Amino acid sequence: MATFNKSSKAKTEKAAPIPAAKAPVKPVAKAAPAPSKAYEPTQEEIQTRAFELYLSEGCKEGCDLENWLRAEKDLRARGSR
Repeated sequence: MATFNKSSKAKTEKAAPIPAAKAPVKPVAKAAPAPSKAYEPTQEEIQTRAFELYLSEGCKEGCDLENWLRAEKDLRARGSR
C-alpha cells in the first residue's frame, strides 16, 4: 500500500485563480474628427459657375454678387463630398 503525503500534493496542485471583480465599463466619448482642409474653388471655377447661374436665371441683370456668392457656396459644397 502506498503512502500518501498531503504536503507534497498541496505543492503540486494549483488552485484555479479567482476572477477579479469587473468594474463597470464607462462609455468612451468619440473624439471629434480632425477638421479637414476645406475645398477652396479657384476664381475661374467661381466665375464659370456664376455665369452658368446668370444664364439659368434668364440673364437677369444686377444679380452678379448674388450669383458669385452662390457659385462659391455651390462649389465648396461639391468639393467637400
